[in-house]
Amino acid sequence: MPTPSVLDKVRKDGVIHVGFQRHTPPFSYCTQPSFVPQGYSVDLFRQVMAGICRRHGIDSCQIRAVEVTSSTRLALLEDGSIDIECGSTTITPERKTRNRFSRPIFFTSHRILVKSTVLSSAGKPKGAITVVGIQGSTSHAALMAWPSADVDYRFCGSANIASAFKSFCQDEQVDAIVADEVILKALMLNAAIADVQLLPHRIGGEPYGFMIRLGDSIFQAEVDVELERLMAVGPFETTYATWFTGRLPSMGFDLNIPLTGEMRERLNSAQ
Repeated sequence: MPTPSVLDKVRKDGVIHVGFQRHTPPFSYCTQPSFVPQGYSVDLFRQVMAGICRRHGIDSCQIRAVEVTSSTRLALLEDGSIDIECGSTTITPERKTRNRFSRPIFFTSHRILVKSTVLSSAGKPKGAITVVGIQGSTSHAALMAWPSADVDYRFCGSANIASAFKSFCQDEQVDAIVADEVILKALMLNAAIADVQLLPHRIGGEPYGFMIRLGDSIFQAEVDVELERLMAVGPFETTYATWFTGRLPSMGFDLNIPLTGEMRERLNSAQ
């Protein structure tokens, strides 16, 4: 017997359980002990659910936030603990064999942040460097596939972005960190760490999307209808600007990543 769609659950119970991360600004983050996430993905999904409810005559839907990490999000979605994951999950062929994805909500590349002490006067690593990152992540895969001749490195895996960044900041044996560019920039600004530098190389790149259970084509279609509508109208620019060019709430800095024509075109043409 087919598993009921999340849309049926929302109609019946008026509740949806959504996975958000704590340490991935500006997409999903929380700076207080109790888990009340905020961010671009959080904001965008609230608008998506509001539109779905309007179209289906659903009076209200309570969004219950469930804290996930890059290591737990897939399992929690598959076992039903969450109904959708909304954060900074990249859409990859391997992940699409296990789950569905919405149309893209952002496009990213990977960068390497290094401690200035390991750089030469020309801005290149002086020798082999230890690079920390999320074990098994797309950043890890992109780094391993990167055919760079100017950077000799050894990869050191962490379970999630928070532990990877902590190692980078506190472990003297770690010289660099690899991660999605926008998240890395946000973590760097939030920590206000000195004597660090982003290497100029952009490695690989994938779209981000909301992750949905594999069998739920009905709910995926509903989410995509709303994302397409939102991204085609002016208010989307305000949503984007709030999190990418405005001062981030609870963080006190802005990322200065404007909505370019290229990004707008890719989002509007995404299938």
